[in-house]
Amino acid sequence: ALAMSEPGSGSDVVSMRTKAEKVEGGYVMTGNKMWITNGPDANVLIVYAKTEPEKKSRGITAFMIEKGMEGFSTAQKLDKLGMRGSNTCELVFEKCFVPDENVLGEVNKG
Repeated sequence: ALAMSEPGSGSDVVSMRTKAEKVEGGYVMTGNKMWITNGPDANVLIVYAKTEPEKKSRGITAFMIEKGMEGFSTAQKLDKLGMRGSNTCELVFEKCFVPDENVLGEVNKG
């Protein structure tokens, strides 16, 4: 699953609020993603978060999040009028530690 959209921001990446702060050995991710197709069923997700918020769209990094990581959970399953064949949900990151090896591509290169 690919997770970029957020409550209150939609798919506007510059308005993204999910943050990943650098700590020893990795990052601590905090925030929410919304309307994530196949989110409840995915074992691995690609999640975008701001690593340098002051850089706007240039301060975004992609991370690989694995089901079961401490601090990561799926919240409400969202009902839709169509597309019932793919589950959609909200993702919650509460001080989720993401190791350095789960950074995809270059830091701040989205």
